[in-house]
Amino acid sequence: MKKELLSTWRAMHNRCYNLNQKSYQHYGARGIFVEESWHGKQGFANFVRDMGERPEGGTIDRIDNNKSYSPHNCHWANAFEQAKNKRNNRWITSNGETKHLAEWARTLGCNPAAILARIASGMKEEEAVTKPIPERPNAKLTMQDALYVRDSYPMLTMQALAIKLKVSKKTILNIIHNKTFKEH
Repeated sequence: MKKELLSTWRAMHNRCYNLNQKSYQHYGARGIFVEESWHGKQGFANFVRDMGERPEGGTIDRIDNNKSYSPHNCHWANAFEQAKNKRNNRWITSNGETKHLAEWARTLGCNPAAILARIASGMKEEEAVTKPIPERPNAKLTMQDALYVRDSYPMLTMQALAIKLKVSKKTILNIIHNKTFKEH
């Protein structure tokens, strides 16, 4: 665990002070620095004292991502919490509730790209994050079609069903084996 803490401490310094570090432009170049007491021979020990042990799956997160690394501005966060605190997040307000795109997607049970596609197609943000996502939005077939396939097979071959419904044999096979359009 100390090895992971040391890696975190070093990476934090690299982001802020190493001009050759790829992410320097997002940290040091913006004026983000590391608390003075977290530098030098005692710096790592002070960092561990202030932050405590890193929890399983935790990463160092700045509470205000425009401020520097310090005991008052840092905490351990999981990947989802960390993602909420990015400068490039898209925040959307609907019905008086403001969440970032990934949170709205989690609420709807979809990928953030689905919400962005809705917005790109002209849907208002408020509707894009609250209108339920259809269970099978890209499906060429309906549940009725799936029931037809199950009722007709094996009297009709998979090939015949695929031609009739204008889908692949693989789609027909997935319906027959209950991999898609699962019966509840």
